[in-house]
Amino acid sequence: MRSKGDEMDSYRAETLHLPLLDLVPRFSGAYRTVIAARQRSTLYLIAAFWLFTFAVLSIHSAVSEALPFQILGPRRLLTAAFGTLLCLAMVRLHARLRSRSFPRWILWGTIGALVMAIAVTGFSMVMNRIVAPLPGMPAINTAEMIQRILLWFGYCLAWTGTHLAMTYHWEVEDEQQRAAALVELAQQAQIAALRYQINPHFLFNTLNSISALVMERRNDDAESMLLNLSAFVRTTFATDPSALIPLSEEVGLQRLYLEIEEARFSERMRVIFEIPESLEGALVPALILQPLVENALRHGVGESEAMTVVRICAARRSHRLQLLVDDDGAGWRRSGGTGLGLNNVRDRLQAHFGDQASFTAGARATGGFRVELELPLELAA
Repeated sequence: MRSKGDEMDSYRAETLHLPLLDLVPRFSGAYRTVIAARQRSTLYLIAAFWLFTFAVLSIHSAVSEALPFQILGPRRLLTAAFGTLLCLAMVRLHARLRSRSFPRWILWGTIGALVMAIAVTGFSMVMNRIVAPLPGMPAINTAEMIQRILLWFGYCLAWTGTHLAMTYHWEVEDEQQRAAALVELAQQAQIAALRYQINPHFLFNTLNSISALVMERRNDDAESMLLNLSAFVRTTFATDPSALIPLSEEVGLQRLYLEIEEARFSERMRVIFEIPESLEGALVPALILQPLVENALRHGVGESEAMTVVRICAARRSHRLQLLVDDDGAGWRRSGGTGLGLNNVRDRLQAHFGDQASFTAGARATGGFRVELELPLELAA
């Protein structure tokens, strides 16, 4: 008794060929398009093979001064129609061999070509010698039959080899697509894990800040901070962790985050946004700036008593987008900038863009810290 998995494997194989076209609508539109294209390719191959065979045999008859085309032409068309049915049967056989090893493909394909050659030879001889005998046709002999079988075997073997090669190409193509899909899924999982890594880190720091405000009896500021935190978390959790969002949305999230921190640092920080209007539609990973802004506030503003300026900038560099977050505080001189936030941003850029993105971070010569990101520039539609 066949298992459900075996039935599904057989079903998947057969739907790539002609006999089960009526089952295709169960699949997606893209899948149906692929199936239809492969079916057309199979039909074109069969049609091209028999047109070529018909042409070669007709030219051979004309050169050898055999019977006129008016007599032989219709008979060859009937032979081509019979051969087309044999080719469709071979297509069905190849479909059932898709789960077998490649040597078995070759073995059964060769046997199938021989069976086709015998069948075409028998059909031709029965039609020309028994059903509608040709004038002057000699009696059937074994040597002539073997010669004709070998001739047709060469033709049928060429068609079978071509179709097997085409089928194998489709197998390789499907395998490559499956491998690419697995890589994409793994990449999305990695990006999601990195994105979700930010949230506990951010929540921990923010809740500590709220706790500090409560201990200082700044209850109104703590309440405002808690409400802003709720709005920020609700917004960030609603975004797809693997998605790219317009830069304007990312900047909007950072403004919301800064409203949370304003309760603590409003008298000691000034934030400058330098985002050209032409780059507001540039696509960036969601929350890619949040760890950088958080670190600038925590280390640059939080560890300095003086007014600290935090800049969030974007610029176009040919076909690349440059993002910059820097501050003129003094805290980064101690931290060194190697914490969770920077590592997370670096890893997420690598997961999204690979070697096409760059990440640099370090102390500024005039004091403070600077983080610069470069990634491929892609504008939202």
